[in-house]
Amino acid sequence: LCRKAIEGLVALSEDGCSPISIQQMAYVAGVGFGLMSGAFSMINLLADALGPGTVGIHGDSQLYFLTSAFMTMVLIFLHTFWGILFFHGCEHRRWWEIAAVIVMHLAVSGSTFCNPLYMGSLVPSYLLMAITATWAYLLSGGSAQNLQRFLLCK
Repeated sequence: LCRKAIEGLVALSEDGCSPISIQQMAYVAGVGFGLMSGAFSMINLLADALGPGTVGIHGDSQLYFLTSAFMTMVLIFLHTFWGILFFHGCEHRRWWEIAAVIVMHLAVSGSTFCNPLYMGSLVPSYLLMAITATWAYLLSGGSAQNLQRFLLCK
C-alpha cells in the first residue's frame, strides 16, 4: 500500500522523485497514531474529571491525573517508535518485528490493569520506551557515533 502511495506521489511530482521516503512516512504515521491516542486519552481523562464522582475521594490514589498524563506521554512516544519498527518490518518482510510491535502494544496496554499501583505500569512502560527508541534509532540508520556528535554539538 505504501509503495502504491509513493508511486502516486512520484506521478504527481514535477521531477519524478518521491517527495517523502518510507522512513519519513513511518515517522509521520507513528506520530499521527500517537497524537490520536493521546487526544483520546486526554478526552477520556477530562470526562473523568468532570464527574459525577471525583477521583481520589474515599481512599483512591491522588496520583490518577498525574500518572494518566505520564502514561499518555509514553504512549505517544511508543506509537511513534512502533510506527518506525512496523514499517521497517513490512518493508523488509521481517514478520518477527511486526509481531514484536503487536506484543509490545498488548503488554503496555495490559500493564494498565496493574493500576492503581501506578508504578506497575509506568516504570515498565518507560523502560520499554527506552528500548524501543534505541531499536527504532538503530533501524533508522542511527549509530552511537552520530548520537555522540549530536550530544556534543559537533
